[in-house]
Amino acid sequence: MSRIDKIKFIIITLLILLYFIISLHNPVDAFVQQDIPIGEEFVSGTITNQISNLSYAWVHTNETSLLSLTMFDEIYGCAPFYPFFGQSFSIENNSFFVGTVITGFELYQDSNENGVLDLEEELLYYVMLNGSQDYILPQIEKTTLDSMRIYSWKVGYIEVDGFLSPFTGPNFRKTIIDSVNLTYTFEIHTNYSELKLAITMGAWDTYEFKFEDETFQEIRLQDIDLTSYSLSILFGTTVSSEDPIDVALTDGTSGITDAIIEVNNIPVFQSFFQDTYDLGLNGSAYPARAIPASLDTLYDEQIQEWGTPQALYDWWGSFFSSMSELTTIPPLGIEEVSFLYRICYPVWNGEPFNHDPRYRALFESTVFPPATSTSEPSSSTSETLLTDQPTPSFLIPEVLVLLILIPVLRRKRNN
Repeated sequence: MSRIDKIKFIIITLLILLYFIISLHNPVDAFVQQDIPIGEEFVSGTITNQISNLSYAWVHTNETSLLSLTMFDEIYGCAPFYPFFGQSFSIENNSFFVGTVITGFELYQDSNENGVLDLEEELLYYVMLNGSQDYILPQIEKTTLDSMRIYSWKVGYIEVDGFLSPFTGPNFRKTIIDSVNLTYTFEIHTNYSELKLAITMGAWDTYEFKFEDETFQEIRLQDIDLTSYSLSILFGTTVSSEDPIDVALTDGTSGITDAIIEVNNIPVFQSFFQDTYDLGLNGSAYPARAIPASLDTLYDEQIQEWGTPQALYDWWGSFFSSMSELTTIPPLGIEEVSFLYRICYPVWNGEPFNHDPRYRALFESTVFPPATSTSEPSSSTSETLLTDQPTPSFLIPEVLVLLILIPVLRRKRNN
């Protein structure tokens, strides 16, 4: 890519970024006034805005409400990868909302051989996601099993297009992920709910490329071997509460096995990470590793582009008032805690895999029922997670800028 071409590319990016900032200055006004029918027990549908569309799946029972959101674009048939899911519930008249955003992927090499990405030098690339080339929107369904109600839906991203950052050398590096499917199974039990988030990721095709002349046609140069890489998925969670809350981690020998949100030493929400994942989709199971993601292990560009979980949470939350009158969705106005964590897949090599982290919410002041797991944690001690992290005043995800660039940079792939 010549110096002139790089300058042109930067100018186009800056112009579109300026349009993007103006459009998101008041994101609520960008929406056509449409509401989620929150009176329905369960429903899925779409909401239209000026930049992109939102698909939603909604569950509402006497015990809890759960909302998942996905962005998509009908015109270009693409979807930026910013899946969000959040749940509101109450215990003894105290209300809580727990919202989670999957913020992106990272490639690392485990230099200290503990299975997780916990050192700055281990992070080699993060994936600056451009958008998927196609998508599957949720169609929610309900089934019953004895006294348990089960709601399920699937969100699919087909041919997810991303750039490896930071950029190295004169050319760009990118990846095309065959597919990323998120299957939500939301179970309502007598005194608790459980959300199973089944993540199915396809194979990665990663290579170095350059743009040709002024046409921005993509020229493939060479493949990038992923056999020595491990994969990390970043999750950002924000908890909004009417009471002071604590976040405690159960620490195993190779990462945290679960995260528990407590009020007055009573658990109200628990995330389970100790399950194994199926690599290669052939039944070969390996232990997934979860760990808090400290800011000193992130690139500055990641912090600037993706921000902290609170910024992502606020960005999604800014749309809620125009979608419906969901009084329990952020903020509740008493206390908010944010934390960023990674689920690491030490053995990966660019292969497809399945994994299903789980999230439980209590409806009564009691202990959580025993968790069923494909692998037992080896040992555990409790510690409190520090959550005081700097929060940007607003979020400008470069991911969405690249999404807007899709019609400009639409190109043919040379295999």
